[in-house]
Amino acid sequence: MDSKQRKDFWDTLCSLEGYDIQNDSKLLMNKVVFPHYLYRYRDVTFNNLEALRTNRLYFSSANYYDDPFDTFLHIDIEKIRAEFETNFSCEENIYRLASAMKSIIENCNVQPPAEFVSLVSNPQNLKKLYQNGLTNEFLSNALKLRNEIRKDTWSVCFCENGLNETLWLKYANQYKGFALIYDLGNAENFHCGKMDKCKNCGIFNYGTPLYPMYYSDEPYDATNFAKYIMGQIATKQMNIEIPQFIINEFGKIVWERERTTLIKKKCHQYDEEWRMITGCQMNPPIMMEWIPDGIILGLRMNQTEENLVISLAKQAGIKKIYKSIIDKNNKLDAYLIHEEHT
Repeated sequence: MDSKQRKDFWDTLCSLEGYDIQNDSKLLMNKVVFPHYLYRYRDVTFNNLEALRTNRLYFSSANYYDDPFDTFLHIDIEKIRAEFETNFSCEENIYRLASAMKSIIENCNVQPPAEFVSLVSNPQNLKKLYQNGLTNEFLSNALKLRNEIRKDTWSVCFCENGLNETLWLKYANQYKGFALIYDLGNAENFHCGKMDKCKNCGIFNYGTPLYPMYYSDEPYDATNFAKYIMGQIATKQMNIEIPQFIINEFGKIVWERERTTLIKKKCHQYDEEWRMITGCQMNPPIMMEWIPDGIILGLRMNQTEENLVISLAKQAGIKKIYKSIIDKNNKLDAYLIHEEHT
């Protein structure tokens, strides 16, 4: 997809209201122009070689990405500060807050400790908490949410270009690794959902949507998402549900995880990235089985590692093996050195 198509996809994603998930998904998929092939760049390591041999794609948690700004929650902390401090701007607001907290506590499935109830439902105690630095403590917890969101976001990254010089450098150890080729039109090579062990798998039951990345220097404002997650954590600790009026205030957050995951700074646009995201919360290790259509050997791969990778690729059932070259026009290319016919 070119930059204009990715922008169209992103604008559609940001416009989804979340009231009709099925219709939202249809609208979003209509904006996706899938390539024929996707590529995954790999270094020659034990884990990558084992994944090659077994046709496994392992999902990574966002807090392990090399880019600290990938799946980063841009939070308007001053906006949250202003909203929080409004609750303490006058005696009337403090009493209103105490009354709301009391109402929430009365709906608890399990009664919270009496000391906690006294702190948050008594106007004078709330006022003392505020005077003793409650705002900074609250904001500190809000910023800590970034890692909470990242560690629960799992994905596999691809590129739509098998001759991407940037990614050969970054993820294939300066051309010493290899690139796996996945054919989106070959359903037979996709093994997930076709085995007995798949019946209770979250990937099989909830899917792994594949989306293009969008690149922009204008970050996505995830403030409402952060506030919602804070509410989730707080009410979970109190063993209650988030009150509906609070949910309504946050707005629909159904597509927030996709919005925070599928945008990166414009300096990364040459990655030509696509991302497959898990559709539900799962316990690691999270993986899927997909036989690559082919493999490209790196330009600088030594002979010993080249022989090893070729041997493992054949074991894995990969039919086409390519070797990287610099062609007569001084450009990166690849030519077929082995093909198995069925």
